[in-house]
Amino acid sequence: MIFRYARHTNDLAPIISFYTNVIGLEVIGKFENHSEYNGVFLGFKNKDWHLEFTQSLSNVDHYPDEDDLLVFYVNTELVLNEIVNDAKNIGAEIRKSKNPYWQKNGIEIIDPDGFGVIISVKDITLDANVTSNKPIKQKGIKTWNNLLKFIKELPYGRNASRTDLSLVLKEMKGTCSSKHAYLKNVALDNNLDQVKLILGIYKMNASNTPGIGNYIAENNLPYIPEAHCYLKINGKFIDVTNKDSDIRRIKNDILQEIEIKPSQIGTFKVDYHKSYLKNWISENSIKLSFEKVWEIREKCIENLSC
Repeated sequence: MIFRYARHTNDLAPIISFYTNVIGLEVIGKFENHSEYNGVFLGFKNKDWHLEFTQSLSNVDHYPDEDDLLVFYVNTELVLNEIVNDAKNIGAEIRKSKNPYWQKNGIEIIDPDGFGVIISVKDITLDANVTSNKPIKQKGIKTWNNLLKFIKELPYGRNASRTDLSLVLKEMKGTCSSKHAYLKNVALDNNLDQVKLILGIYKMNASNTPGIGNYIAENNLPYIPEAHCYLKINGKFIDVTNKDSDIRRIKNDILQEIEIKPSQIGTFKVDYHKSYLKNWISENSIKLSFEKVWEIREKCIENLSC
């Protein structure tokens, strides 16, 4: 059985913006002038459910009851926090739910039509029979949500090997690459979908990357294109590079991003980054050589490890 929730609205644009930019759904289909109706389908590809919103010449006057709710379950508090932050950024109302259950077990956000949307955390217990989960269990961690929070608290630091992701737990540290690739592997082993490993190139400067020092400005560069790995879970940017990581610092400075596999955080990531950097130097007539720019970049990264 496939489930569709359908609702009429007077204005599709704010509805699409809310459910994609705040809730994190994807536009999986659209139609125009179908018997004088325009519409959009929102959800995730290859799922057996989706939302449909339509607009026509007939105006609708909604009077939603406080118990008329859409409920979305996410598998980590980090995603819930991102949804709440995005809701606040657009001025969406966040209200106390009428139902005491949701007061304790969710956050209610009001969509553009006045309907309540509940975001609740449904934690996932890691499969005890999966061999790769055993080191996690030995740390006293039983759930995906708690693993994410644990990895985020680990200090930033390069591991002895780029390819041995188990070193994140063994050495109790990691980089943006090793930490997020390790979590992607755990997600794969536990059949957690909607967890994507992303390689992004962003404009690194002292403002959006505190702690790198003044090397970039001292060399008269506006920024250096830096490679950064992070996760997208249910469409939300999640960064666990260190306890103070906040993807919002660089979100507006991302130049390019691609989805990668955990095995690509080594040679592929470095080669991809260097190729992008060489093209940037050429296209922007940067007066420094690639070797010099890479040297400045390495000094910045060393400062982050201190």
